[in-house]
Amino acid sequence: MASLAFYLAVSVLLAQNTDAFNCSKAPIYVDIHKRAVHDSPVFQYGSFIGVGTPAQNHSLWPSLSQNHTSFAAHTYCGNSTLRDCDKSTGGFFNSQDSTTFSEDNNFQSLDNGNNSTFEGYFGQDTLRLYTHYFETDGASQTLLEDSTIKVAEEGSVVPGMVGLGLSSTVLRDLAARDMISGKTYSLYIGQGFDRAGGMVNGSNVFGGYDSGRFTGATYKYPMNTARLNPMTVKIKDIFITNTEDPNSNVSLFDNTKFPDMKSRPDTFEAEITTSQFPLSLPYQITQNFISHLSAEEDNTWGDNSLKLKSAFSGSLSIVLEDGFTVTFPPEVLMNASNITPVQSRDEDSTAPFYLGTAFLGQTYLMADYEQQAFYLAEAVQKNNAVMPVTFCPKGPAPTAYERPQQGAWVKQGLIGAVIGGVLGGMGIAVCVYCFVLSCRRKVAERKAEKRAQRDKQAKFAQMEVEDAMEFDPPPKSATPFFWKKR
Repeated sequence: MASLAFYLAVSVLLAQNTDAFNCSKAPIYVDIHKRAVHDSPVFQYGSFIGVGTPAQNHSLWPSLSQNHTSFAAHTYCGNSTLRDCDKSTGGFFNSQDSTTFSEDNNFQSLDNGNNSTFEGYFGQDTLRLYTHYFETDGASQTLLEDSTIKVAEEGSVVPGMVGLGLSSTVLRDLAARDMISGKTYSLYIGQGFDRAGGMVNGSNVFGGYDSGRFTGATYKYPMNTARLNPMTVKIKDIFITNTEDPNSNVSLFDNTKFPDMKSRPDTFEAEITTSQFPLSLPYQITQNFISHLSAEEDNTWGDNSLKLKSAFSGSLSIVLEDGFTVTFPPEVLMNASNITPVQSRDEDSTAPFYLGTAFLGQTYLMADYEQQAFYLAEAVQKNNAVMPVTFCPKGPAPTAYERPQQGAWVKQGLIGAVIGGVLGGMGIAVCVYCFVLSCRRKVAERKAEKRAQRDKQAKFAQMEVEDAMEFDPPPKSATPFFWKKR
């Protein structure tokens, strides 16, 4: 009886955990791509979010460590060392032009010294979350009024950010106002920005996930709240495969392949971050990468990415502790300039190991801040349809959209061939039928013409006078007297 009571208590507890959230709320989809932004001379890549009244539109970069949604003041570039600052801020915000902005001098920042990368002032204003499924269609907006924002005045990093840290103000406000089911969020960073050099756009989903953006199983991980970027994973292997020889896997953990290592290294923990593009790996693993692919240091992009001396057609795969494997295809492992997504590292560096946006370009990230857990899955690079689904906090794991099963006839195009044959046959039959009718009509017309001609001739024959018959005259010797030729 006690066991029955225990199971009932557990069931009630689980029901309370899920019933506490309004899981009937539809998620808010916000796309990521290049667009014109406020007071900027170029199109910029980022989340389609505006602020103020009237709206000042921006492209905000998702941050997994920042907690505040921030915008660059017009004075930012004068006080910043950010590379190409006027083209990299995501737009500029003039608080004086917004009738809904109110400054809050007493607000205490939710970002500590470690993740506070720029200085400015706080206030409340209306955030405009734009849903824009297709670039050819107009956008709709979700208004988040009186939300806390930060106006950046000086710093060294991109200031235009949508903060998605553990204490994210935008997620807090959306959930508190019952605009989403809870503090859940999903991200595909895409590859449409300059460093990635691709064409695929990304997306944010507040309170949900895009079920068509990933495929296969989802893998669950706990957030490490002690880290600056709380979404961390453990890596147990990294191997490189030559495309021309798929069986030529070379593990960067293999101490028999790389004798500089006395033993195979242990797994290591890496933080998933959007603050940089390349991967930052342990020193010895990085040296093995350099040795195997003849790489050298390079700073073309200002991020110390390694560059290959000669072209290489191959992939790099990262194997996590639970077996989930993320593969970087050849065009990502080495771009057109031979630059790789792996960063150089000093031997005595104590900085965390990072999986940057190069990693997020191949994976789909789904975060449940209510239970401080997140999920990873293989990203679908080119998604032809957007399918936002509510991500219920503390609920079941997100599941990928399953395309309808197709039979052999459909897969091989036989149904299409049959349908095409039937329709084509019907078309041919109709043409033959019309041709026969046409021929029969012409034959009937000819017969009618012939009958009419015969009738006409018969009528003329009835009106004609027959000619007199001619006879040969009798012999002269026997010609009677009364025969007289005239």
